[in-house]
Amino acid sequence: MKIVATYDYTDSEGMLLYQVVRYQPKTFRQRHKDAAGRWQWNLDGVARSLYRLPELLSASRQDWVFVVEGEKDVDRMIAEGLPATTSGSVGSWQPRFAEHFKGRLVCIIPDSDEPGIRHADAVARSLLGVALEVRLLQLPLMDKGQDVSDWFDLGGQTIELLAMVDTAPAVTPEPAKPVEEQPAPADPQDNPAVRPVVVRLSTVTPRPLEWLWPDRLPLGKLSLLAGDPGLGKSYLTLYMAAQVSRGRAWPDDTTGWPGIPGSVVLLSAEDDVADTIQPRLVAHGADLEKVFAIQAVVFADEASAPYHFSLSAHLAALEEAIAGPGDTRLVIIDPISAYLGRTDSHKNADVRALLAPLAAVAGKHRVAIVAVSHLNKSDGTAAIYRTMGSLAFTAAARAVWLVSKDPHCNTRRLLTPAKANLAQDVGGLAFSIQDGKVVFESDRLDLTSDEALAKPEPEQRQDRSDAKAFLLSRLEAGPRPSAEVTAAARAAGFSGGTIRRAKEDLGVRSFQQMDCWFWRLA
Repeated sequence: MKIVATYDYTDSEGMLLYQVVRYQPKTFRQRHKDAAGRWQWNLDGVARSLYRLPELLSASRQDWVFVVEGEKDVDRMIAEGLPATTSGSVGSWQPRFAEHFKGRLVCIIPDSDEPGIRHADAVARSLLGVALEVRLLQLPLMDKGQDVSDWFDLGGQTIELLAMVDTAPAVTPEPAKPVEEQPAPADPQDNPAVRPVVVRLSTVTPRPLEWLWPDRLPLGKLSLLAGDPGLGKSYLTLYMAAQVSRGRAWPDDTTGWPGIPGSVVLLSAEDDVADTIQPRLVAHGADLEKVFAIQAVVFADEASAPYHFSLSAHLAALEEAIAGPGDTRLVIIDPISAYLGRTDSHKNADVRALLAPLAAVAGKHRVAIVAVSHLNKSDGTAAIYRTMGSLAFTAAARAVWLVSKDPHCNTRRLLTPAKANLAQDVGGLAFSIQDGKVVFESDRLDLTSDEALAKPEPEQRQDRSDAKAFLLSRLEAGPRPSAEVTAAARAAGFSGGTIRRAKEDLGVRSFQQMDCWFWRLA
């Protein structure tokens, strides 16, 4: 046999991993170089890659990228000015390859035979929920076994191919077989055999409330982190993940953090694991061995491509991921709207039916679940009503924290409580993002979420000056409880925002003694 072509498979940086060698008569073999530089005719221990991966990664996100079956076809497509790649022969596709297509327009062109079409279908399903759009184009007038290179050889033109892509059917996100969901509960009127499940409270063993972040994020409960896009909510969740993975103290912790590291399970639909999430975790000093990202789910009884995770259909898979490490303490869902499945986010009953089992998972495994959400456009309403979608999201959460921008400082972020059913009032915190990581300020914020979200109104200089004089008169004799000072300030007619700015002007500091917060002059 004669070697007629070799195809280099590299990593994303262009370093050679292995080669596919084509012979005449048509057959293929694979080889890689060992540590001594000798060719070994196997791929034992070698990570698989996509053909011409660096060129795929550098392609414009405005263009369609093509997935074909063979290396020869990729070379031909690129020669025609079309970004393309392949995993190699039929059956060589791996689910992790999908991450290279995140947010891209993808068109899959199968060879004109049954194995090629099955292979293309598996690739398409792997890309659902990852790529921006996936289309499947079966070229016309092709004999069995022909490919896109044959189509070009028969006179096909690039402009004609792109026109066919525009009309090719989009691959739908429907799974290959119906996903089994829990049947709707029977109406008691329809089934008289239904009986209540009752517990006598005298038989219940009391259990103390436990905290992941003392007085801010309870263990065994669902919490919500909400805010407008671009304010650093995802940064903040990764800061939490890093703290948990190392067992480090929280910025305001005065209760004695036990210093026990725990694992974190992460669902992130908006950020790439390799180029965004991992670098941010590294910047925060996380233990990467303890952070696990769920990227998809697969059916155990079939060799199908993975499906996008859904809270309505795949809660058992989430439980498996939580139980796997054996020490999971935190689950992050960012954003929760990306994992609702067919649930209508604006219907209270539907949202309650989705979140009740999720909250039960938190309680069963004693983990804190933090779900990220955006805010709606209802300016002027109370902060507790600003979470996107149904009010049931806020109702189901035991703690709701809002991230907002400080109107007087573009780089400063305010973390304020909108709901805290289980904790004392510990106030808010301020943070900024510096050198790719979250940095908290040491002082407590005496600011409500309603005040943080209120649009700043014009303020007279005299009001601020009077507020400073008021604070000086209250604090010049020594520290006073902050609740007492703010109550007196409001009674004197000062707004919360005016007092806060006067406090910052004077350099007033906050500190905690026992269970009470105090203010003192610097």
